[in-house]
Amino acid sequence: MANIVALDDKKISASKISAFLHSKSGKSTIITMVLGVTIMAMGGSAQDATGIEMVGTVMPIAGVMAIVVPFAMKRIAETRRRDSIDSNLPIFLLSLVSAVESGLSLLRAVEDAADRQMGSLTPQLKNLRANISWGMPHREALDLFSKRVGTKLAKRVVMLLQISIDIGGDVNETLGLIQKHVTDMQNIEKERKSQLQPYIFTIYISFIVFIAVTLLLVSQFFTEIEIVQDQLRQIAEEKDIGLGMFGAILGVSVPEIVQIMFHMSIIEAIFGGIAAGKIGEGSFIGGIKHLIVMVVVTIIAFSVIGGV
Repeated sequence: MANIVALDDKKISASKISAFLHSKSGKSTIITMVLGVTIMAMGGSAQDATGIEMVGTVMPIAGVMAIVVPFAMKRIAETRRRDSIDSNLPIFLLSLVSAVESGLSLLRAVEDAADRQMGSLTPQLKNLRANISWGMPHREALDLFSKRVGTKLAKRVVMLLQISIDIGGDVNETLGLIQKHVTDMQNIEKERKSQLQPYIFTIYISFIVFIAVTLLLVSQFFTEIEIVQDQLRQIAEEKDIGLGMFGAILGVSVPEIVQIMFHMSIIEAIFGGIAAGKIGEGSFIGGIKHLIVMVVVTIIAFSVIGGV
């Protein structure tokens, strides 16, 4: 019996994977992954063709960016949709309160709320109204609405609405309490984001300072080392004398040091972007946009001074 269940689960998983691969989203994902892998694979040949060591690092980064950027754009769009839904929930609840006060039932008030402009919440309310009008049980319709909306706050509101419909009583008072609860939750979230916003600025400021110091070292200090190396070689050749302890300077490879500084800047950009996303949005994935900005700034900065 367990083997049969396991086989059924594998069939379901395989069917889901097949459906995803044949969908528009799946095809775009495959294309971006192939493009990204191709760019990464071209890193070595591009480095050999240009003779620039940094190209061997930049090309893999560009390949990863080609894979990550579409995913980040989808993530940003989904985050905006969720924020729009959560921000319109108090308006939705206020419309329910006013409709119930005018004598409508709660379900009828929910159906009428679909005619209002509430951003990304409006299409979901219209879908909910259609399901109810087609005879779907209200609990099933609300459960489907909760799954389609997808935000934690909306699921909590739907659960409270279901309880209100099932229990009955003073619906107007219950809706007022729900609306107050949702408003308080949103105010707490806004306060949290406003309090953490300075920390995101701190991450960006520290990143900019790190890049500025790195660029100064690369453009000023390391170039002087190369000049000193040339002078020491010239003195050693003309006068045929030992350089002593100054001979150690000739063993310093400035391009390798510049490459190490570039790698350090990329690492700083990656971890700084991830930290900014976790602090600002409570998600490491939310830091992808910060990561992309910092990595692009790093590549441009080193390109300007000729380090890439």
